[in-house]
Amino acid sequence: MIDLPQLGDIFDRLKRGAHLGPEDEPFYSNLVARYDDYAAYFAPLGLRLIRHPREFFYFDPENSESVPDTLPRIAIFSYIMVDFAANQGQPLEEYIFSKNFLISSLPHFSFDRYAALLRQVDIHDAKGLESILQQMKRIGWVHILGPDEFRFLRPFHRVFARCIELAQPHAPNATAAGDSPNPAP
Repeated sequence: MIDLPQLGDIFDRLKRGAHLGPEDEPFYSNLVARYDDYAAYFAPLGLRLIRHPREFFYFDPENSESVPDTLPRIAIFSYIMVDFAANQGQPLEEYIFSKNFLISSLPHFSFDRYAALLRQVDIHDAKGLESILQQMKRIGWVHILGPDEFRFLRPFHRVFARCIELAQPHAPNATAAGDSPNPAP
């Protein structure tokens, strides 16, 4: 049997839906150093270890047909962040990944159309946003810095690309739906 460092902890985190990136030491370094060994170990268990091009790791969803209850909330929260930045003319990737955000300053309830989207997923106030952020923290997409502050982590790229597509004005030659990345965690 191959001795893989931190195997039990890595398995537990990934199996719970977490994404492991550079902030998740020593797990991340172990996965980078021995990705092929970990992938080979998990394969007979029916688990496909993914190494994203942006350098983070996760298990391929076992059943991509089922959508976790949390995904619609996370998707709408994320779409609003990207749409707001796009409407402000911000460089999207830099805006999302290079700064810290205050929950009290988020645009989510500043505009009726955003609040209406949030109501569709039963989010009505800042406590609801905090709940979404806790879910995103659990899967490794945000880092909570304090009671009102957070930042996005590299694994957020799983949904970020899809949000950019949705935030773009409708173009006549838009990407076909079949060419879109799957944002499901």
